[in-house]
Amino acid sequence: MQQKTQLSNGLTVVSERVPELRSCSLGIWCGAGSRFETDQHAGLSHFLEHMFFKGTRSRTAYDIAVTMDSVGGQLNAFTDREHTCYYARVMDRHMPMALDILSDMVNHSLFENEEIEREKGVVLEEIKMYEDTPDDQVFELFNRAFYQKHSLGRPIIGYSERVHSLSRQDLVDYVEQRYHPGNLMIAAAGQLDHDRLVEMVEKHFKQARPNRGIPPGSPVPTPQQHRSVYHKACEQTYLCLGAPGIAYVDPRRYTMLVLDSVLGGCMSSRLFQEIREKRGLVYSVSTIQTALSDCGTFGVFAGASAEKVPEVLQVARDIFADVSANGITDEELERAKELLKGALALNLESTSSRMMRIARNNLYFGRFVPVEETIEKIDAVSHAEVKELAAWLLEPTRYSLAALGPVTEVDGIKAQPLPESYALTGKNAL
Repeated sequence: MQQKTQLSNGLTVVSERVPELRSCSLGIWCGAGSRFETDQHAGLSHFLEHMFFKGTRSRTAYDIAVTMDSVGGQLNAFTDREHTCYYARVMDRHMPMALDILSDMVNHSLFENEEIEREKGVVLEEIKMYEDTPDDQVFELFNRAFYQKHSLGRPIIGYSERVHSLSRQDLVDYVEQRYHPGNLMIAAAGQLDHDRLVEMVEKHFKQARPNRGIPPGSPVPTPQQHRSVYHKACEQTYLCLGAPGIAYVDPRRYTMLVLDSVLGGCMSSRLFQEIREKRGLVYSVSTIQTALSDCGTFGVFAGASAEKVPEVLQVARDIFADVSANGITDEELERAKELLKGALALNLESTSSRMMRIARNNLYFGRFVPVEETIEKIDAVSHAEVKELAAWLLEPTRYSLAALGPVTEVDGIKAQPLPESYALTGKNAL
């Protein structure tokens, strides 16, 4: 049973009762993500995610960790382009305690200067980790050239020099702007009672920050075509071949899911079977799909030895051309549908997945999307719809390319040294 309540202070509470499960997952979602940051404060949303775990008026960071560990609970968070989520998974009887901790973190974190400086060191090491991971770095190179100066072109984790310069006042100001009831949602799934949950939320957020209205948004990006090739002394060359996709709320999203599955979303997909299994060109190849509120990205990722890169690109383009011109087979259509429905069924066995699902449905669509509706939409996807979407989505002139590895050229583009401005330092990046 799914229920939704909006409190008088503007905070939204959504829940799904799953009586057959003994666990409960609870998340506090905030409309705070890298998309809404200024260039000066790139990485602020992610850095705040770290800082909310560093102590409140009544709990130290150690207290938070010990309390959750003592009941076998899981406590974590993530930051993406448009949201930050703080979540816990516990046995149902410990749900009140999980809500107490999460709400305390969001409402009463101290942001002590000593902790801020200490955590900067942690995040700066995290940035270095990404810089040492070329398969992650190639996505940042792609996004930076694809979105140019738009905030979506910056890494979620931010730039080292920006993180280093963050002040306590920067954190406080951003929290005041974003972390108020009108920009928060609490989502829960599992063995719970909605009315009781609402009562507890009202208690914990009775003295929350005052509403500030709708916080500043971000303009719709205008992606730029590019071919960016950079040399790096690593073992493989990493490729990102991508183009504008569709938004999260686009009615073609189910057709996109089917097409994505057929092209590269699973082990039986065309890209995986042809490039890896039949030709042995790569270890890793897959499609990539990012869907946001008003835009999206679709493409291919692969890692291969430098001498195999031309063949990998050619095969990927040949597959795109074939699907664009001829569509997919009956077998592929049915297999993709069953794969999607099977994944949905498996996710329903996890309270965490259920919590994420009802939260995103309400954040993007403003309502619960019944499982039956999702299955019906998947089953309704036709060959004609797939072919129509493919003809637009896979048009070769729409695609951009980023390559990073021990190469002298890729696709006729001479490789350049990877300048400091294209690392995650952010120096002169935008």
